[in-house]
Amino acid sequence: MKVVIGTTTGFHLRRLAVEMNRAGVDLSYFSSMPRFRLRRDGLAAPWAVSLFPKLLPDSALALARQLPQPIQMRATERMLARVDEALARQMVPADIFIGLSSMAVRSAARARELGAKVIIERGSRHVLSQNDILVQGGAKPLSQLYIERELASYDAADIVTVLSSHAAESFLEQGFPREKLFVCPLGVDLKAFMPSPRPTGRLKLLFVGQWSLRKGVDTLVTAVRQRPDWKLTHVGSMADAPFPQGDQFQSLGHRDHGGLAEVMHTHHILVLPSREDGFGMVLLEALAAGRPVVASHMTGGPDIREMITTPDWVELVAPGDANDLLRGLEVMADREATLEGDKNRSLLEPADLDRLSWSGYAQRYMDFLGILGTMKGART
Repeated sequence: MKVVIGTTTGFHLRRLAVEMNRAGVDLSYFSSMPRFRLRRDGLAAPWAVSLFPKLLPDSALALARQLPQPIQMRATERMLARVDEALARQMVPADIFIGLSSMAVRSAARARELGAKVIIERGSRHVLSQNDILVQGGAKPLSQLYIERELASYDAADIVTVLSSHAAESFLEQGFPREKLFVCPLGVDLKAFMPSPRPTGRLKLLFVGQWSLRKGVDTLVTAVRQRPDWKLTHVGSMADAPFPQGDQFQSLGHRDHGGLAEVMHTHHILVLPSREDGFGMVLLEALAAGRPVVASHMTGGPDIREMITTPDWVELVAPGDANDLLRGLEVMADREATLEGDKNRSLLEPADLDRLSWSGYAQRYMDFLGILGTMKGART
């Protein structure tokens, strides 16, 4: 089976590509990332192709975290169409084309012309549902251009892959056929995130991600302020919500995987109260590092509970509800305290680790591709 993957900065598709290549899949991978980043991630020529030089300056602007967010977003939107066009020109015959949603439109059409079934990879809820949730939560709406490209990529798909059950439900609510959906939860780097002893001192909460209304940080601040004996640390970039003042809160900015793992080892609980989050890979990273999590129902939390032996280490709360978030945090704080003195602090069983690894994620995906390869006339 020949597989072509087309994406922008990679996201989890780079992990899928590495594992597929390791498994011996005949693979071509196209990305807007520079060649040195592909090599760093284990994506090697000739099967991994960087489109970065052809997409300048947008490919560089989209990666510049120091730029104002509106400038970076406009560059990203321009790049979506440019990656799509470049990939359509370089498309090769394949059995399966996996393309990032909002990017893969013309490239998806070209892949189908060359005989491929088209899988569109969507990292969040259906774009119309996502936009409604953002606006209701006080955030800015998504751009019309982005929405139109998302919808066009869904129309181009034989299958849309999503990362969580709540994301799948959002597609069904929009009338998308159930038989064209595939739910495949993500994996985690088990070498980067490993258990460590419980930290001492006052309870320290960790939030990882953009400091944004989409991530529910307004409800998080409200909940934490009701417990002045707690401390909250933020890792990630700033977005559309103000960061609170006072000794109870600190922001460390961006951290790579190694730096994030070190920060996790000094905290007790990870919290992800998103109004909408396609999955939240940081949930798995925290569990692998021996840190319990509190997450909203609109993340991958419900799916993770179904995948692990002890689901009590994932406490679910209602999105946008500071009181329920406080309840969930207090429940988990009591559970977490039972780990005091546990030198290993592992929350996952060996079978859990197999399922939650990146190789486990890729195996689920490849098993599905094997089924898809036997289907006749998948497009409806």
